[in-house]
Amino acid sequence: MTRFLPLVASVFFLAAAPKPATLTAQSLRTTANNFYSWRQKNYPVWSSDQGLHTWDDRLTDYSPAAIAARKTHIEDVLARVRATDITDWNRDDKIDWILFRSQLEGFEFGNRVLRREQTDPQTYVGEASNAIFSLLKKEYDTPRKRAIAATARLRAMPAMIEQGKKNLTEPVRLYAQLASESARAIDPLFNESLAPLARDLSGDEQRQFQSARDTAILAMHAYADWLDAKMPSMKSWRPSIGISARSSRLPVGSRFSRKTSMA
Repeated sequence: MTRFLPLVASVFFLAAAPKPATLTAQSLRTTANNFYSWRQKNYPVWSSDQGLHTWDDRLTDYSPAAIAARKTHIEDVLARVRATDITDWNRDDKIDWILFRSQLEGFEFGNRVLRREQTDPQTYVGEASNAIFSLLKKEYDTPRKRAIAATARLRAMPAMIEQGKKNLTEPVRLYAQLASESARAIDPLFNESLAPLARDLSGDEQRQFQSARDTAILAMHAYADWLDAKMPSMKSWRPSIGISARSSRLPVGSRFSRKTSMA
């Protein structure tokens, strides 16, 4: 009898759990706008790359608490979207719902299946390189202000790399090889490419910039050394190809598991 108690408790918990609030067509648009604003703030390097330069002095927070909070937020928003009955909505609103849900499910799939923070060392090299390149590719502000933003990001890179090492509990060897090569090749981006922006810095600002840059380069090289040392024990990359392999990883109720009437 006792062996059934955990099952009974689980069923009771699921039955008692509150259902997510559903959306109207108008609240869907509000929810989407709020989600996009949340994403911009939580992924500052991505925001810079997209042309929003509000958080140019920051990197993405890869602490376990921040990763978990982002995952939970995406799941909560997606649950509300999935729980919404769009039968009586007009065609345009249904299309908005489908597109927004598709985006959310892409993020959720990445968090649940790909788990890049834990499996892909390129995540952290890409964050570092894009953090600088996004400040260079367009003259959206004065060189000095962009150089000051670059200094702040360079200064934050060693801690981000160290956090990445802790996060990488299941690194894939192929991704590690690519990350190591990229980390060793990052010097020209941090040196030659950034040099024109730093010309207008004051003497003290120049010293801060050079110190942050040199420390960031050392951190990237050390990361490559760390990956190289760990590589023999890393798991091999294995492709999952085919409908059955993909479907087995899709949650029940995903956009692929049922048809949506557009009538």
